[in-house]
Amino acid sequence: MDPDETLFLAHVSSSLVHWSTRTPNAPAVNGPAVDGAIRVYHDQSAATWCDLVAQVGSLNEPKIRSTHSAAACEELENLPRGIINPSGRRKICWDAFVCCCVVYLTMTMPYSMGFNAEASCHILGGLHLSDKPWRACIRFGIDFVVDLSFLLDMFFSCFTAYQTPTGALVGDPWKIGAHYLIQWHGFPVDFISTLLPYILRFCNIKATLTKITKFVRVIRLSKLFKLTRLMRLRSKKNNPTEEPSLLFQPGFVSAVRMLLTLFVIAHMLCCVWYWLVVLQHQRGDPKRVRHWVNANSLPLKTTRYKYRVALYWAFTTMTTVGYGDIAIVNNTERLVAMFAMIVGGACFGYIIGGVTSILENLDLSSKTHNEKMDAVEEYLYDRQYPPVLAAQIKRHFNNIFTTDGIFDMQDILEVLPATTANDLVYTCYNQLVYNTSFFQGAHCEFIVAVAPNLLPCNANDGEFLFFEGSVGTHLFVIGSGVVSILLTALDVNSVGHYDLTRLTTLSGELSGDASDNIRIPSPVGFCCGTFSAGQILGDVAILLTLINPFSAYVQHKAILYSIKKEVLLGALTGHDPFRTDLMQVASEAHKQICNRRSRLNGSPSTMMGGANIEKNEESPFVATSGYVNAHRGFGSNSNNAAVLEISSLDFCCQHWIIHPELPAKVTWDALICFFIIYSIVAITYTICFEIIERPCSPPTNIWMGMNLCIDVCFGLDMILSFQTAYFDKSQTLVFSRKLIIRKYTSGWLPIDLVSTVPFDKLANCVFKRRNAGFRAIKLFRAMRLVRLAKIQQKLKLGELAEHVEDNLGINPSILKLLKPLIVMGAVAHALTCIFFRASRRMRQSKKRPTQYLTTMYWAFATMTTVGYGDEKPSLNSASSLIVTIVSQVLGTMIFAYVIGILVSIVTNLDQAKRQLQAEKSYLSDFLCEIHSISPTSELLLRVRRNHHHFLLISGVFDERRIVDLFPPHMQTVSTVYVHRAVLPYLPLFSTIEKKYMGAVAIILRSLRPASYSSGQIINSARISARELHFIVKGSVNVLYTTCASKCATDTISDEMYGPQTFFGDAMILTPTEKRVRLKIRIVCSSRSCHCFVFCKSDYNTLRDAYSLVAQAIDEQLDPSYIKRWIR
Repeated sequence: MDPDETLFLAHVSSSLVHWSTRTPNAPAVNGPAVDGAIRVYHDQSAATWCDLVAQVGSLNEPKIRSTHSAAACEELENLPRGIINPSGRRKICWDAFVCCCVVYLTMTMPYSMGFNAEASCHILGGLHLSDKPWRACIRFGIDFVVDLSFLLDMFFSCFTAYQTPTGALVGDPWKIGAHYLIQWHGFPVDFISTLLPYILRFCNIKATLTKITKFVRVIRLSKLFKLTRLMRLRSKKNNPTEEPSLLFQPGFVSAVRMLLTLFVIAHMLCCVWYWLVVLQHQRGDPKRVRHWVNANSLPLKTTRYKYRVALYWAFTTMTTVGYGDIAIVNNTERLVAMFAMIVGGACFGYIIGGVTSILENLDLSSKTHNEKMDAVEEYLYDRQYPPVLAAQIKRHFNNIFTTDGIFDMQDILEVLPATTANDLVYTCYNQLVYNTSFFQGAHCEFIVAVAPNLLPCNANDGEFLFFEGSVGTHLFVIGSGVVSILLTALDVNSVGHYDLTRLTTLSGELSGDASDNIRIPSPVGFCCGTFSAGQILGDVAILLTLINPFSAYVQHKAILYSIKKEVLLGALTGHDPFRTDLMQVASEAHKQICNRRSRLNGSPSTMMGGANIEKNEESPFVATSGYVNAHRGFGSNSNNAAVLEISSLDFCCQHWIIHPELPAKVTWDALICFFIIYSIVAITYTICFEIIERPCSPPTNIWMGMNLCIDVCFGLDMILSFQTAYFDKSQTLVFSRKLIIRKYTSGWLPIDLVSTVPFDKLANCVFKRRNAGFRAIKLFRAMRLVRLAKIQQKLKLGELAEHVEDNLGINPSILKLLKPLIVMGAVAHALTCIFFRASRRMRQSKKRPTQYLTTMYWAFATMTTVGYGDEKPSLNSASSLIVTIVSQVLGTMIFAYVIGILVSIVTNLDQAKRQLQAEKSYLSDFLCEIHSISPTSELLLRVRRNHHHFLLISGVFDERRIVDLFPPHMQTVSTVYVHRAVLPYLPLFSTIEKKYMGAVAIILRSLRPASYSSGQIINSARISARELHFIVKGSVNVLYTTCASKCATDTISDEMYGPQTFFGDAMILTPTEKRVRLKIRIVCSSRSCHCFVFCKSDYNTLRDAYSLVAQAIDEQLDPSYIKRWIR
């Protein structure tokens, strides 16, 4: 080590030792010596660093510029004179022109080699190797211009700056030349593909001229390596962060690239396939040589025809269809065919992978949305939620993913600096922050912590957000709409009378198992105010009282944002002044509520009971939705009546406007959609199969009668559209007749006119002779295909599938199977009509239905790549070959799409079972890695048993994370419904729920299922677990140790606990900071014991957020167990 560095480290380390062990007698630190050592070390290190940088040329090479700096555009202009900017507009245009030349060579070079159609023009000897001299001269001229362009490109490449892997731009001419010579795709490829063919061609070697000519043709194929220019051009973008246009979207570009790649490979295989015929001709008499051209009777056909047949064979092989109509007659062709099969298999896999990748990356947002919704649907199906509640939860998640997006902003904010995170949050939540009084005066750090955690939810008219006496768990921010508050005439403590038995009864009602004679009482309440957009709701319960002093229901459809109490309190930490202001506002609101309650208790109208309200016919009722049908009505003296959500039928009778959700209107739209699909199939069939009705004649068969009825229904639907209300972007129902007419005339009316008015029948009456206006009739009839766009207006397959899934309880994956089947049927019908139109050889021998089924059979055989070969295109029909090639590529892509969906469906057919198996496999692999435990050990059996029980009770999904995203007013009912089977075994919670409504849901989320086997020790002095156990099944024994028995009185003996009991009071009541040592041992006495465990850490968390609930738990525990169980 350097002496100065040693001195520096010694001084510093010695000073550090003195600082860490400073005593009054410690020697003083030599300050000047330390400063001198630092200065010498810094100077020498800086000099060494400068020398190192100078050696790599960074200091002495001003021509290297960083493209990632802010002044990158200015630095590019400072390149040395004569050096070309690789990102300049002119250079990009030149590279695009060179790429066009490369594409031209890609198509012409294999064709020239394979079909022996080399275009050459001898200046002195005339034309060579061409049947048509002018075509040969044109091709030779184009090839010469292309080679000249490549020669110029070689010259330009010697003076074009290049970028290093680190992004630095090199402009030194010597380094540019060396870089161009060294690159494998630079000078070597350009020289071999551009200069070497001309050098060999003009060599004066007469004996080997023929061999040199053939060798030159092979050498010219090296020009295909210039395809790397396409990749180089693709990487040049002036602004990488710019949003690409529609034509340059990743999905569209990937699809075009895949199709071009397939065509290039097929073109090369086609040329190689015919090149075998050329080789056979060069070896002997063309008429006696055995090859596929002679075997298929094609020797007298033109070159263009043979190319088309060879291309058809290439695509048939690549798509693995293989009709077998092209005969293979020699060994060379068999070898090439086997190679083509390998290439075809690779292409088939490439198509499947490409289509899957395109579908996955085509719309990442939609893909992520579908995955998250699938997870929610699988969870609801696994937990067997009732249809009504499941439909509400799905609508809520759709609203979340639509309003708040499907990406987690917290993950993005964690990697951003504070200034960028603040700007992003303020940009995303601009209107909410500036229109909400809650955020006025708040620090930006608090806004950044709270705003991304606001969960959006929609609430319909009459829907209760929370009830008086329930535990406040969320703070609501009203985005739009009106929320009314409801006070009862009774005291707040007497409102929370809904015990756990009634909640369990309600769960049975949701599942259809409850008796009809049990009802939840409905106390009378008065509407005492409203909250509108920009105000907050629930702050009193969150900050002051824990329980809600009033009920809140939606008066007008509202958009709300909620945040959990725990998150809000955590965000308020460190913002004491703001928290003080919030508590002051909440205290004032609480005083107003207390004053209003005092006036209500003193009013004689508060003495009305529920029966009196039912008898009063003029008393308005509130339509509640949720898990409690409480607070049914207002008193007759209420000044602010609730706004009710009238039914769609009453809406129609009141306004004479059709409601879009009227059941009859929904049925009518479904019928119109069926007619649309039928008419599309019928129109394509009649056009392609040339079926024309008699001009100006009434219907003569069922076919014509159905078409006439469908046209009448479409006309009637146009009339109804002028009388149908609609929902705007804010989901507000618009029933103004002027707005309805304006929207319809500016939107769907032109499409409905084109697709509904029978222009084909009118044209048929004008052109009474069939041949006179046959094409015009087909054109008018094709206009009716616009009906397909009406499906977007009428049909909502997603909502229909959700409705069927919710009401029938079908696995979501089964419904997804219908989509690929419908797509395959539609594509097969289209290919059937197009192929029949292109191929006319079956029309005279068979009837129309037989022709249709036969062609449909061919379409499915092509799409599924089966290709039996009994139905195949005619080699003499160019249109049928082209349609077959397109059908093979399109059918293979559709088949790949179907395979991808089927794989996804099979993988997720029973996601819960698959997830359970994966969890068990993970546990098995984990236990196998523990070599210190025997495979037959009892510990492994206990771990497996408890793990299986945990997954069986809690499920394989992250239930807590999913339920936290539920609307706050749905979390309680969903939690109670999931635990409906075990709630009767937890009587402690019934007592707490009587006092604090909603507390049971808070406690249940903190419980953890556990399973014990016979003789297993649950707790002891060695374990001292801080847990409270609730027994659901089985029993346990509490055994006092010998030492404890001697000290115990006669009244203390061994204890036994069974179902509906709990034990572990002392472990919860003992303070956390106190060390616990038990003097008892708890053992499972039954064959198995199933419990729910409540840990001390969860209890502490509950106490911090909901102190009154924790106090209620303390009141149910026996403190005498502290002395009896703990030493």
